[in-house]
Amino acid sequence: MAVQIHPEKIREKHQLLPLLVDGFMLALISFNLLWIFFDALFATALIQQFLGGLLPTFSHWYGDAIHPNFAVYDLIFVSIYLLELGIRWTIAIVQKTHHRWFFYPFIHWYDVLGCIPIGSFRWLRLLRVVSIAMRLQRQGIINLRDTYLYKVLRKYYNILVEELSDRVVINVLDGVQDELRTGNPVTEKIHEEVLMPRRELIAHWLSQQVNTALESVYGPNRAALYSYLNRVIAEAIEGDSHVSSLHKIPMLGAPVTEALKETVGEVVYRVFDRVISDISNTDSDELILELSDGVLANLMAPSEEMSANIQQVLLDAIDVIKASVSVQQWKLREEW
Repeated sequence: MAVQIHPEKIREKHQLLPLLVDGFMLALISFNLLWIFFDALFATALIQQFLGGLLPTFSHWYGDAIHPNFAVYDLIFVSIYLLELGIRWTIAIVQKTHHRWFFYPFIHWYDVLGCIPIGSFRWLRLLRVVSIAMRLQRQGIINLRDTYLYKVLRKYYNILVEELSDRVVINVLDGVQDELRTGNPVTEKIHEEVLMPRRELIAHWLSQQVNTALESVYGPNRAALYSYLNRVIAEAIEGDSHVSSLHKIPMLGAPVTEALKETVGEVVYRVFDRVISDISNTDSDELILELSDGVLANLMAPSEEMSANIQQVLLDAIDVIKASVSVQQWKLREEW
């Protein structure tokens, strides 16, 4: 699809003059680059023979008058580039576009280096074409997104960025692994710098999880738990030798045994239900905070074996991350 142009954006932004300058520079640089490319080809014997047979008059004229003095003609373009660069630099200083007046040539380094009329520096002018096109794209004056060239460049740009970022991430993770292998024990650092500064947050989270679990699990199963406790207590009482002796008392043994079962079952259930209710309905953060402190202190107590195990866990986890980062996602995209 061709480049889409939106002239209405020009009127909205009131920037006809800057646009005309950009259009002129775009055409001038494009012509200059094509001329540089043609002159480089003309320097080869094959092209000279081809043009000599196809256009002998032009070939002799260009070979005698233009090609030997190409550097002089290129200086005309360079003078225009320097003039335009100086004007833009002055405007940037007046408008205080950058933090310091001398930032402009560093930010637009490709413009400065492209003005050097020797060798490969001339091809840096192509970056100026790209910068102008991208500026017009950002302003909405042209739309390059549907063009084949933009899609191809975007594709390989994303590939380059992904490959570079993956290499950087993997190098960083390799450095972390080296630190873990050769550095100080990590368990103390995890305990002192990661877990303990967040112990109140951990306690609050544990309290919420406990309350949520009790509300969602204990409430709906309250009757079933009551039946379970009664059954377990009844089996325990029936298996007790003292209760068996009591059961043998004529007339009173069976009623007393049944009353004992019901009483013990009811007491145990009420005690358990009260504990659950107190935990779920009152502010238990302080209790859980104390418990979590004790658990963390015991779990993270200095231990060479635990330190080695945690170190290996971290190393294995980083290996998993590195394997995930190493996957070339651009190969998995269907459009590629």
